Amino acid sequence: MNIKQLETFVWVVRLSSFSAAAERLSTTQSTISARIHDLEQDLGISLFDRAHYRARLTSKGRELVPY
Repeated sequence: MNIKQLETFVWVVRLSSFSAAAERLSTTQSTISARIHDLEQDLGISLFDRAHYRARLTSKGRELVPY
């Protein structure tokens, strides 16, 4: 886990979108996806339900938000 991954997580949560977070962080959507994937791998949990158009947090993702 690193600060870039956590920053990315925060912006995806705030904007409810991987593409909007990419724009906000001046990077690509694939970079955002990779950072979130790596964070999920580091934590051993899924943070987002990717079955929907918008980035929807899982219960474990909601638990991470306050931190």
